[in-house]
Amino acid sequence: MHASDRSIGHLEDLILDEHGWLVRYLVVDTSNWIGGRSVLVSPSVVTAIDAATRTITVSLTRHQIEESPSISTADIPLAETLPTIWIM
Repeated sequence: MHASDRSIGHLEDLILDEHGWLVRYLVVDTSNWIGGRSVLVSPSVVTAIDAATRTITVSLTRHQIEESPSISTADIPLAETLPTIWIM
C-alpha cells in the first residue's frame, strides 16, 4: 500500500458490512514502520488499485495513517473482527 507521500505497509484484511457486503474498512499492517500496528483505513480514501503491481494507493499521508485507529482500539463490534467459521 502507498500513501500520498510513500509506502505504508500492506493490506492485511478487509472488514465487510455483513448485510450489504460493502467494504467498511481496510486493515493495513504497518509493522514495517510504526511498531507492528494494524490500523483501519476507510475505503473512501483509495485513489488507485493496480492489479499488475499489486499496489493500492490512498490519498492519506503516512502521518495520517499513523494516527488512524488500530483495530484493537476502534469502536467495532467484536463479531466483525473475528474470522467467520463455517460448519458444514
